[in-house]
Amino acid sequence: MQASNHMQGEANSSHWLDIVESTTVVAAIGGSIAAAVLQEIALASIPLALTATLNLANRRRQLGAIQEQQRLEMSHLVRRSQDDLQLELKQTHEGIQEIQSQVEHLTKQDGQSLQAIATLTTQAGELESAITTLKQTQDQNQVVFKEQTQTSQTQVDELSAQMADLKNAITYLQSSASDLGSQVEAQQNNSQHLAAQTEGVEELVDILREIDMITQSISANPNLPENFYQRGLIRKRLQRLEDQRIAMEDFSQAINLNSTFANAYFERGLLKSDFGHKQHAVDDLRTAAKFYFDQGDLTQYEKSRTISQEIHDLISDDPSPEEETEQYLLENLFG
Repeated sequence: MQASNHMQGEANSSHWLDIVESTTVVAAIGGSIAAAVLQEIALASIPLALTATLNLANRRRQLGAIQEQQRLEMSHLVRRSQDDLQLELKQTHEGIQEIQSQVEHLTKQDGQSLQAIATLTTQAGELESAITTLKQTQDQNQVVFKEQTQTSQTQVDELSAQMADLKNAITYLQSSASDLGSQVEAQQNNSQHLAAQTEGVEELVDILREIDMITQSISANPNLPENFYQRGLIRKRLQRLEDQRIAMEDFSQAINLNSTFANAYFERGLLKSDFGHKQHAVDDLRTAAKFYFDQGDLTQYEKSRTISQEIHDLISDDPSPEEETEQYLLENLFG
């Protein structure tokens, strides 16, 4: 790009030569006409000489400019070729390094293979030598000790029979070991089951201990609604139906002591829903949502409102006689 700009600048700066050359050509033509008219050859020779001189100078300039442009283009092509060659050399060098790495890895594997083959070859030679020795010994024994060979064959047959009995015994022992393994696995499963039951018993003991501690606190201060609420939460963790009912009674007692106890309304609503008293559950949850909103607890407000709406969508407008009886019992039980 710089070379092109340089050539453009040089062409602009030399433009006057072309103008002068054109002017001298016109002057030469005019001089020739004047010389023809005046019959003065000298008048025609001066413009022609000047024109020839300017033409020669202009042709040399143009030839120099063309040569300079060709030189710059060649230099640019050489630089591009050098850059391409360097890139190709770099890629080739990287490929050679990768191939060398693969060759080293394959050479290492080949060395290990050759070592293993050499070891196997040595062992094969030793085995072949031993076989040859045994064959020679057997041939000698067959010639010299034919009777002893027959006796040895009988002993071999007896040993084979004993070996078969031994294999049967091993199979029996393996079967017995497999049965024993199954028994051990069953014993381990029983142990794990007992451990799980033990953990459940320990958790139950912890829950009962917590209930006893809160009960003592209630005995000392029976007018604190938080104690009834906490005992209800702990009692709710037990799985028996009776414990769930007692937990509901604790929540009701907390509400009796604090009519704006939002958490107690919320937990009692969930338990009522579990017992199938859907409409009472909706009432408790909506009450809890109202108190949560008044207290600024928008998270619990949204949660209570959502659950109450879901339960409301599940129940019909007119309760069945059985549901009315349950509602009457609840109203008399919880007030």
